[in-house]
Amino acid sequence: MLEFIRKFFTKHIGLKFTALILSLAIWFYIVGELKRGSEEERQFLSRMLPREGMVAKKLSIMPIFVGKPRYGFTIDAKKAAVVPEYCIVVGTKDMLGKTRFIYTMPIDVSGVYKPFTRSVALNPVAPGVYTEETLVEVTVPVEKIP
Repeated sequence: MLEFIRKFFTKHIGLKFTALILSLAIWFYIVGELKRGSEEERQFLSRMLPREGMVAKKLSIMPIFVGKPRYGFTIDAKKAAVVPEYCIVVGTKDMLGKTRFIYTMPIDVSGVYKPFTRSVALNPVAPGVYTEETLVEVTVPVEKIP
């Protein structure tokens, strides 16, 4: 048993050393990319916010449903699950001052009879307003009418 353990650690030492070096190089590359991505986001916000009248605001995301489910079924829009639940938008104070929600593009629920999840784009708030998210996941609760 002791011989097996010794061979396990000493056999193919060159390959093991090469694998260690490669894994460290990949790890440093990934960490660098993550730091660069967060730095790009900070630079984007610093470019946008100093302009006079620019603000960042957290808005709740509200799904929009069109059509009617199959006869005998209903959709309770209040129970719809949206991931993420909110979005950060950047725009002028005038455009975002009284805005409380950002809406999804319409989701067609015509003839549905069971719950489903769909990836949906956000509806633009206004020209010149930048959104953090572009796609959200909406789980539509379809229930049978009692």
